[in-house]
Amino acid sequence: MDLTQISVHTADPGHYFEAVTSMINTQETEPNTPASLTEWYNKQAKEDIRFKVMVTKLDEVLGFYGIYRSYTNLERNYSIYLITREGFRECGLGSLMYEALLEQAFDLGARTLRARVRDDFEKGIRFATQRGFEVKKHSIEMMFDLKTWDESRYLPMIQSLEAQGFRFTNMAELGDTPEARRRLYALNNGASATDPGSDGIPPWAYFEEFERDVCSSAWYHPDSQIVAIDTQTGEWAAMSAITVFDGADHAYNLFTGTDVRYRGRKLAQAVKALALRKARTWGVDTVRTSHTSENEAMIAIDTRLGYIRTPGMYSLVKVLVRDSD
Repeated sequence: MDLTQISVHTADPGHYFEAVTSMINTQETEPNTPASLTEWYNKQAKEDIRFKVMVTKLDEVLGFYGIYRSYTNLERNYSIYLITREGFRECGLGSLMYEALLEQAFDLGARTLRARVRDDFEKGIRFATQRGFEVKKHSIEMMFDLKTWDESRYLPMIQSLEAQGFRFTNMAELGDTPEARRRLYALNNGASATDPGSDGIPPWAYFEEFERDVCSSAWYHPDSQIVAIDTQTGEWAAMSAITVFDGADHAYNLFTGTDVRYRGRKLAQAVKALALRKARTWGVDTVRTSHTSENEAMIAIDTRLGYIRTPGMYSLVKVLVRDSD
């Protein structure tokens, strides 16, 4: 391939997002649409997100790379995309994009770069590790056949927990109020940061970020944010969030978490079962979810429910070194 015939163009909601969406969908486990990508992109705008595409003279997009601020609790931490269309790999295009991406990273003052690569995509893993990225996490993807699920098996457990003083409800029943959202934010952050395999860093630096990224997203449905509340103390003990992404033919169990003080009491199983019950109202046949490989307890819970493993994702990290460092 004559790379001198390839030009670089900016990609944004008004330019090349159809092509960018198609390329992202070859690597991500959940589908995107131009509309959902636009929604997410606009939320990242203040963080100086940058997307670029590699285009032929016939305006054919052969590759895409992008960088955006992520994990705002970590100083100067950025995530990246770098995708080459199948049929145009191993010809220098990926290397060209990577060098341009590094220039953007240094321009933004990035200290660390994070990338996600499918665990069954050997070429992508090799490309990243040869450039100094190290595997930090393995996301175990799982799929559940909702058609065969017997929810009656879990009713006695839920009833027992209710008898112990737990109330099972959802954000819609709680009015989706600012106070309820703050409680959901605290439970999400606390459970995420203390899950097995976590790096101990809460995913959201502040409530307004959680409200922007979660509560203001098109996939957020208050009635599918299931929570368990300890009626004796008023504490929010556990939660499970589920949705159907635009363009998907299945539901996705985004996150299930339990406050550390309430673990070991089968609350995670209960809220997961209620999330599956909610998924049935959408008429889907399957549910997907993911866990870090170290979170053996949650993987075991889902295995008992009937989930089976599918190809997952590696999270890789590279620490950037500057001459001034």
